[in-house]
Amino acid sequence: MIGNFWLIPYMHWEAGKKKSSFEDSPHHDDKQNSNGQIPVKSHQWKSLHLTAPTSPVLKTSLRGRPPRIRSSKEMEKEELEKVPKFKARPLNKKIFESKGDLGMFCNTKRQVTVPQEFQFATDERILPSANVADELLFGKLPLNSESQNDKTIPRNTTPNPFRLSTEERGTEKERKLFTELLHKQIEEEKSRIRKANPYPYTTDYPVIPPKPEPKKCTKPEPFQLESLVKHEQETWRHMEERRRMEEEEAKIRNFNAQPVLSEDSIPVPEKVRKPLTEVQDFKLRVDNRSVDIAEFDKKIKQKEMMHKRYREETESARMIEEEKALKQLRRTLVPHARPVPKFDHPFLPQKSSKQVTKPRSPKLQIVKRKERKATTACPYAAVSTAASQMR
Repeated sequence: MIGNFWLIPYMHWEAGKKKSSFEDSPHHDDKQNSNGQIPVKSHQWKSLHLTAPTSPVLKTSLRGRPPRIRSSKEMEKEELEKVPKFKARPLNKKIFESKGDLGMFCNTKRQVTVPQEFQFATDERILPSANVADELLFGKLPLNSESQNDKTIPRNTTPNPFRLSTEERGTEKERKLFTELLHKQIEEEKSRIRKANPYPYTTDYPVIPPKPEPKKCTKPEPFQLESLVKHEQETWRHMEERRRMEEEEAKIRNFNAQPVLSEDSIPVPEKVRKPLTEVQDFKLRVDNRSVDIAEFDKKIKQKEMMHKRYREETESARMIEEEKALKQLRRTLVPHARPVPKFDHPFLPQKSSKQVTKPRSPKLQIVKRKERKATTACPYAAVSTAASQMR
């Protein structure tokens, strides 16, 4: 729609042209003359105004599928329509006159807590005290003093033996175990008594039973597992589903375009078709680089071997030369004995003729710094000294 925006003025011009031709047609005059009045043609120009652009109604928009997704505004509108309507109740004017009974909750003050005496079970079990005066002294009397002589003396509790279900289950289990052991013992005693087979009442020789016929060798057969049958069914189902999906995709790919209109009111410019991209094989640098690296490594190994051979040859030649020189030196050497030292003129130390070293103070920067500080501290003294020298 944006690409065909330049056709809008042309369309307006065509619409104005058709309107003017319709007004000039004789049928238009006949419709105006139906009231019996003579039509008067006005050649005055109408007031000019800006053209309001409108989007053209293209057939592509009619062919396109309508949008199925609802917009956010439509969804909000539907949600607002579904919300139940709220209607407030009328205000009760008695709320203003009430004292917290109606409307807002009025928090009233609670009453003061009244202390009460504790009712312990120990007071019922223990006998009443003999001296009430002691209770008055130590403040152990109850709040509501009443006579305790009416209370009956409770009797001592006599404990009864417990009857637990676990004990009953234990005795029952022991009884069953004892009966089982007893039955086993009786059966073992019966099994110890041997019983011989009775002698047959015939004088014939015993009949030897015939030898059984040998069975045939077992022939191995493949297993008929349910899992294999299920697997075949599942694979067949997958193949059928895949074939069905491929057929559906082929149907979807088979696109039947609508026929091209021969007389189109809006001419569409022809689209320039670019040539298809020719796919070429990739020429990777990695392939050449691997060959170069292999050749480089081979050259380095050859150079290292050559240097190693040269180093060994030079080392062997140097050792041979040293051995030859050492042999030659040993041949030409003549042993000479060292002369005995003479002690006729012993060493006598003499006194040095050099002067004694005179110490000097070092030229440190601290002394100059102190002198500079002294001169800056009293500038008038320096001026006075300079003036006295000038005089």
